[in-house]
Amino acid sequence: MKKTNQDQVKLKDGIKDDVKQQLLQMKQNLAAETKKREEQKRQDLLRQQKEKEKNKSFLELLDESHLDWRKYKS
Repeated sequence: MKKTNQDQVKLKDGIKDDVKQQLLQMKQNLAAETKKREEQKRQDLLRQQKEKEKNKSFLELLDESHLDWRKYKS
């Protein structure tokens, strides 16, 4: 009692063309919105990192520095 490929009705066959086009358009819109959201999140993260770097104190910058003051001491 296996059905052949011809006997099986697929969902895409039963959907009207206009509905199919609407679904494809919605899929494209969602993909574009997701990409836009991810880009915005990335931009926000970069802006936060720059702000954090800008607001560091002298002590924090000195601690992060890899320079050894002993090399430059006369």
